[in-house]
Amino acid sequence: MGAQLNRSGLDRGGDPGGTKYFFDHLNAYGVPYDVIGQSYYPWWQGSLDSLRTNLNFMASNYQKDIVIMETAYCWRPTEYTKAPGPFPETPQGQREFYQAVNRLVRNTPAHRGIGLFWWEPAVGHGRLRDRGFFDDDGNALPIMNALDHPDEK
Repeated sequence: MGAQLNRSGLDRGGDPGGTKYFFDHLNAYGVPYDVIGQSYYPWWQGSLDSLRTNLNFMASNYQKDIVIMETAYCWRPTEYTKAPGPFPETPQGQREFYQAVNRLVRNTPAHRGIGLFWWEPAVGHGRLRDRGFFDDDGNALPIMNALDHPDEK
């Protein structure tokens, strides 16, 4: 029989206080988990600096591997209508966001950042289409090559 992986996830990627509350309670009740999963959407969960702070906090306090289980950024103006986002909501800005989050995860202390997932790259319709990897005509956006050179700015 193979090893069982226990994951615990939370939607507090940029919120160390909320993360601490959740995982301290899990630990107090003896809930076993091997990997921490976090969602990170900058328009809901804080700045990239907040994400970095929380990744560092989780790595040093819980000694578990960490995955950004879902993240996204729009390739056309959608979420940041009242204030500027960390990057322009353009195809290139979406790519730069992905690269920035990837660098933060890869630079998590003790090599605890082990990956990230995009939600949802293949969206074909509706409001979430603006977060996908394809434009309205089905053409691949620059984000498709974001990890060809992961340290590129």
